[in-house]
Amino acid sequence: MGGDDPATRRSSLATIARGGSLYTVGKVVSDVGEFVLHLLVSRWLGAGLYGLFAYGKTLAFTALLLTNLGSDKSIVRYLPQYENDPERRRFLLALAWLTSIAGASVVAGALFVFAPTVNALTLDDPTFVGVLRLFAVILFLDTVGNLLYATFRALEIIEYEVFSKRLFKPVMRVLCVGGALVFGASVFGVVAAMVVASVLTLGVAIYLFITRTEIRPHLRSPAATRETVRDYYNYSLPLTAKEAGTVMQGRLDVLLVGVFLSATAVGVYNVAVLLAGVLYVPLLAANQLFAPVASRLYSRGKRADLVAIYRAVTRWIFTSSLLLAVFLGVFRFELLGLFGPEFTAGAAVLLLMLVGQLCNAATGPSGYLLMMTDHQYVVMANEWVFGVANVILTIAFIQLFGLVGAALASAGVLAVRNLTKLAEVWYFERMSPYSRSFGKPVLAGLLTAGVLLTIQAATSSSILALGVGIPTGLTVYVGVLWLLGIEPVDYDLYVQLTEE
Repeated sequence: MGGDDPATRRSSLATIARGGSLYTVGKVVSDVGEFVLHLLVSRWLGAGLYGLFAYGKTLAFTALLLTNLGSDKSIVRYLPQYENDPERRRFLLALAWLTSIAGASVVAGALFVFAPTVNALTLDDPTFVGVLRLFAVILFLDTVGNLLYATFRALEIIEYEVFSKRLFKPVMRVLCVGGALVFGASVFGVVAAMVVASVLTLGVAIYLFITRTEIRPHLRSPAATRETVRDYYNYSLPLTAKEAGTVMQGRLDVLLVGVFLSATAVGVYNVAVLLAGVLYVPLLAANQLFAPVASRLYSRGKRADLVAIYRAVTRWIFTSSLLLAVFLGVFRFELLGLFGPEFTAGAAVLLLMLVGQLCNAATGPSGYLLMMTDHQYVVMANEWVFGVANVILTIAFIQLFGLVGAALASAGVLAVRNLTKLAEVWYFERMSPYSRSFGKPVLAGLLTAGVLLTIQAATSSSILALGVGIPTGLTVYVGVLWLLGIEPVDYDLYVQLTEE
């Protein structure tokens, strides 16, 4: 492999680490806000009305995967690639925005118009029609916001995405929804308050784009050639099809629970999925700037540097996610009980989803690596094959095993899908993210789990177990990693970051 440049490698890792650190701070705040939001609604309205809220939110979130029509990924891919061609960048940005806004208008409009039909086919609750129509409005607003956030990422000014989407938005949601609940609002008023929060967030993002960036979308450009348009859609349309497959394996389990079970079951299941989703944070954090960095290194032929970065980033993701999995797995009953006693019924669901998410973390940014190395059609095929498998298995397993069956199908498909992506990265690019250094977090995780189980058995109070277990477990995990030795690439990165 060519392109072995230690300086480029350190610089790229520093960029990813910086972006990941900023994103992690924002994501922690965002997840805390999301946790508080769901806690408020579930505690205030009960499992039944919370189920309506969670189901509508899931439908809107699922549709959001389609409305971008691959534009967010295209922005992240092309803006770094054409950093020396400003006209082409402006045209491609305009094309991405136009495509995505048109898609959002169609999908959100359809969701608004057909809300009664969706209600009749799923929860069959008159209140849900108005709730779903408000979520359709949120869907359009959030699609436009995602275009701005992708632009910030592509320009490697992720701090503006973090501020608007990860800090400002969750705070506004909690304040608006909390205020609505205090004044006696039911589920419709809660979602209306979320519309207000989305409007305010979009306004902040637009202001930051206008005042903090120089790039502007421009359709009338010398770069507006048939070849450029064809290349753009040759990249974005497979990713749109890929997102359709993602819909079938992403949150479809929640939607099918609503179809075959009840609104209360949706509420219990959604809380378990929400908690397991915390394991996804390290992967999301690394992906924020891994994608543009990988695109730039691949286009310049620096394969050796790309492999080294792929390995280091995957190990970081796995190390962080494993610690979270240990905490959530051991204290699953205590954490679910915070939402209400009826939510502890989701303990087995949470455990299964943790296994699936840990497999996701262990394979690192393999999906983005495939996309940034021109294998978008492979990614599309993956999502469709496993999406269809998820639909079939979820329907069958819900009939056989109820709530646990949905988790078993989704977690199993998630694990196999990620192992497949790992094999594809090796087959197409001869890149593997693994080394013997992965044994260190595994050993640290096993020892930490043993300590936490001992603390849990020795305490009678859930709050006391959490209060003692979290700091003790963190100390044990970090301490074991330290005793086993710091990796050279991590030390070099630390030196570079502290010297800047």
